[in-house]
Amino acid sequence: MAEFTLSEIISAVGGITLNQSVLSEADLRVRGVCTDSRSVVADDLFVALVGERFDGHDFCGTVADKGVRVILLSKKDSLPELCVGILVEDTLKAYQDLAEFYRIRLGCTVIAVTGSVGKTSTREMIAAAIGSTRRTHATIRNNNNEIGLPATILSAPQNTEVMVLEMGMRQKGEIALLTAIAHPDIAVVTNVGVSHIERLGSREDILAAKMEICEGLGPDGILIINGDDPMLADYVADADHVKWKDLGAVVWTPTVCRRAQAKYCVHSDCIEMTEETTFFDAVIAAHEEPDKRIRIELATTGRHHIKNAMFSILCARFIGADLDKVRISLQGFRSMGGRGKIIRTKRFTVCDDAYNASPESMAAAFDSIGILAGERRKIAAIGGILELGIYSAELHDQVGASAAEAGIDRLYVCGEFAEQVREGALERRPDIEVFVFDDRESLLSALLPDLRTGDVILVKASHAFGFDRVAAEIINFDGGPDSPEKEG
Repeated sequence: MAEFTLSEIISAVGGITLNQSVLSEADLRVRGVCTDSRSVVADDLFVALVGERFDGHDFCGTVADKGVRVILLSKKDSLPELCVGILVEDTLKAYQDLAEFYRIRLGCTVIAVTGSVGKTSTREMIAAAIGSTRRTHATIRNNNNEIGLPATILSAPQNTEVMVLEMGMRQKGEIALLTAIAHPDIAVVTNVGVSHIERLGSREDILAAKMEICEGLGPDGILIINGDDPMLADYVADADHVKWKDLGAVVWTPTVCRRAQAKYCVHSDCIEMTEETTFFDAVIAAHEEPDKRIRIELATTGRHHIKNAMFSILCARFIGADLDKVRISLQGFRSMGGRGKIIRTKRFTVCDDAYNASPESMAAAFDSIGILAGERRKIAAIGGILELGIYSAELHDQVGASAAEAGIDRLYVCGEFAEQVREGALERRPDIEVFVFDDRESLLSALLPDLRTGDVILVKASHAFGFDRVAAEIINFDGGPDSPEKEG
């Protein structure tokens, strides 16, 4: 964790020192930074953040009782008598400045990941792959915003060699702020989808907001993109946008690889998928170098995980990591709960992908179920997708089309735009069976009696729809997971 002297904190954030005489010079060092009074420990620097529903200044006395002796605050009257205070105008800005100071002091390689879909899984896979050869620190949970990203940086051990940071956004300017704190050496953009289109207005505005990540790149910065995303491919082809030294691309086919004009390009080949494992060849192509082929085994199922793994391999290649160790580390990667987790029951195979949803992740999930199921019956139980604004009807129509094109046999759907899903599916493939329901409970009541031995069932929706309960009901309907080792 971060350690600072009082003079280092002042150097990083500015401000005025209060009550410095209450501690001897030898005591003026903190060994951790905390914004939560419930988890603070003695010798932490406590940062009194102010939010819409809380004010950290209300807890200065509490943290003093726990042994905190240095507090970063903006209200000097809140400083306990026996504590040193660092008075600033904006504690959040000071917190971010301190994180930037520590990131620069660490001197580690920083990989920043953003994208409309898949950034969390990609972040996790990059950290798993590189962690085999470098001391790696990464974002946990959803700490990817203006508070969470500084917290991640400040919790990094002082011997960190590589830091993997996820950058989320809901508005323009948010990633610009995060990248200015993190100063990434490598920026990864997984795709440009329609998440938050209700707030941002158009995919072009989403693209501009995502590409703010490049503003923090230094003169030797590297950008890695999903080369199959036409908006990203067009963006990097425009010389006016170039803020990176080297470009990398992850694609499905070598044809796109050649077109990407990247220093390094990774494409997939020889894909095989079972209910528990995904196999594929990652082919690394570089200008004036022979292609390098690596056979990858992932203990997870889903076509999207292949793309995530290719991002991790390309990051490893850029930092010079041992690719054979990377390959071995990827074998141990496990999906996060509710993100494409495969559970076998005695009669069924259930894909619990109910953590979140977007039109792009829906299409990827349908494709994965199609590959996984083979000749078995493919069923999708889906809810709606939120935050699509005026595009909701059109994009739910596309979800139905994606299900039909992926070969889904029976589609069970509920939500405000369920009828648009049905219309999109039937327009593309009139023989697909689509059932529309008012709510999750009526969907379940119809689905469970229809299930047959051998069925492969996808469960997916925006998190607010609570479709994790649908997955759980299907599993419990058949007596729970077939055996603990087959869950996963």
